[in-house]
Amino acid sequence: MVRAVKTKATRSLHKGERAVLLPGATSAEPWEVWVLGGQAEPQCIQACSSPNDNRLSKQTTLALPVSQVYCLPLWLNETDPKQFGQMIPLQLELRGLQPRNGVAVADWSVAATEENRTLVTVGVLPATEDPELHVEAYRRFDLSARYLELPENAITVWREQDQLVVAFTRDNHLVYFQALGDEHITPRVLQDLTCLRATLIMQGILTNLRQIVLWVDATPAEVESLRATLQLSVTVPQKPPPRAPSPVWKLTPGTVSEAQRQQEVWRWRRRGIFLGLAAYLLIAGFLLIRFYFLSQQGDALRKWQSAHAATLAQIHATQAAWNALRPVVDESGYPLEILRATNEAIPADDLHLTLFEADDSHLLIKGEAKNAPAAFQFLDKLQNDNRFAGYHWERSQPTLAANDLTQFQIEGTRAP
Repeated sequence: MVRAVKTKATRSLHKGERAVLLPGATSAEPWEVWVLGGQAEPQCIQACSSPNDNRLSKQTTLALPVSQVYCLPLWLNETDPKQFGQMIPLQLELRGLQPRNGVAVADWSVAATEENRTLVTVGVLPATEDPELHVEAYRRFDLSARYLELPENAITVWREQDQLVVAFTRDNHLVYFQALGDEHITPRVLQDLTCLRATLIMQGILTNLRQIVLWVDATPAEVESLRATLQLSVTVPQKPPPRAPSPVWKLTPGTVSEAQRQQEVWRWRRRGIFLGLAAYLLIAGFLLIRFYFLSQQGDALRKWQSAHAATLAQIHATQAAWNALRPVVDESGYPLEILRATNEAIPADDLHLTLFEADDSHLLIKGEAKNAPAAFQFLDKLQNDNRFAGYHWERSQPTLAANDLTQFQIEGTRAP
């Protein structure tokens, strides 16, 4: 164990290391930052007057003092661990440890298993918590006694912040812990230890106590009073360095959980605002870039148009001249050619024309046929004649004239 205590942390955590804030033995140094894990021995790197003074708080587990956690050993008539999560809250409610408007902050570990029942050690946070422990920077909260390597089947006493605390073990499992109140071994402490041992033995929680272990400096008179009162051997070894428990407990105070939840909500809101702003800037940037390139293209087109204005004017003039000359140049558009093609489509002795008008895109044909089928036959021939390809034909309903002939009218329109 290395204990080089400083008022400020001397280094950061290395790979594989974790930090824990443990209550100190005295009020002069009420908190100690220990580094666990890695290849080095556990090391105390900082003494703090408050949990807020630990600059490694975000990477540290705050081990709550024994005086701030209520212990409840329970025998559960069940051996399936999956059922404990439902049974323990009911036991807490029966003992008045469940808040009216919420759920108690509690965690547990298995201490012993028999044929049809299981002993669990439950740690419960009281309804009123020490404000000093409401530090939002800490993400993990546990119990200080669980970071100590407690002797088997023993009563272990040590000091936390000028106050004696005790832990009882069954084999190597922690089954009960409690703050004793006084700083030294007094008749009151002896009475409390006697009552606690008797109660735990009566409940079948303790079965084979063998010794008392003192991790405090005690006078020979105090040691002798313990031995004589509890009729157990007493040893006073050096307190071992902390070690990480397994499994960990989650004893996060309700106010801290709520504050962390609010922080997480604001964190996600800030992320949403940032992502929305980033998307807006991205779209705006894209539109600005597109506008810039389109402006460049428009400028280039206008420059090209200015440079080729004379050529474009000549092309437009040529196009207009061609449109004016096309009816004359295009033989298929000559009125006489159209009349000849129309005349060749007339069935012999079936009809004769009374009006023929033609220009480069329009035909108007009127005539008299001996009957309606002859007029329809004439239109069919016009529609099937390749010389009239591109014409759209419309006909009016044939009518019967006074001379018993059928009058008809046909219009043809050709797209330019």
